[in-house]
Amino acid sequence: MSGALPFYDVPAEGYDELYGEEQTRKYTAVFRELVHFSQETRVVLDVGCATGLLANFLELMGFKSLYVGIDLAADRLRIAKSRSQLVMVVQADAHALPIRSGAADLTACFTVIHLMNPGKAVRELARVSRSTAIITLLRKKLDLKPAILKLLRKYFRGWALKILQPTEEIKDEVYILVRSRGEKARKDFSGQQSLRSSWKWRGLPNILQPEDHHSQSLNPYRKSAMRRRTIPEMLGKPSEVL
Repeated sequence: MSGALPFYDVPAEGYDELYGEEQTRKYTAVFRELVHFSQETRVVLDVGCATGLLANFLELMGFKSLYVGIDLAADRLRIAKSRSQLVMVVQADAHALPIRSGAADLTACFTVIHLMNPGKAVRELARVSRSTAIITLLRKKLDLKPAILKLLRKYFRGWALKILQPTEEIKDEVYILVRSRGEKARKDFSGQQSLRSSWKWRGLPNILQPEDHHSQSLNPYRKSAMRRRTIPEMLGKPSEVL
């Protein structure tokens, strides 16, 4: 999130108590739809992670790979980092993520898109996402929905989209995006083709970008079982393709 934009004014120490139960309900609803998540995901990127509640939820699900939390608030990142040895935190702006293109198997942005410049944020979320992206929009900010959907169609072109409507318990509208089967490696948004490199996935993958290569894609789109699955298998039900 950008420093010029508003933050939630809740101290880091009180964040979990105030938002923990509500966020857990959202996570449960979303990951119920992603039926092959735990077997196929090496890196989760949580943009606007706050205290890393998602990391805690994923650990309870049995997720044992790398979780990367992005936020501007250092006090919240300290709490997120303390949750697990598999948690990496980065203090950074969501409008210019210091992450390699296509490095995150799953990218999440829960309940904070309305605090950002949606155009810049969605563009970055699409750039760093390899296979799956989750964006949620606060129900009281649904006036932004037409703009958000337009941006999803622009930057996630060819991806499958599933929308979960807000309920009494889940106060966000949820957008789940999965890369469509058989799609060729897409062009980087800078207009350059994604580049192949000698970078390998050994242990905890190095997903951070070199400082002078922000717009260059250095991570190959590797073939995986996730990319070969059909959209109904990934989402559990048929969905729209953007």
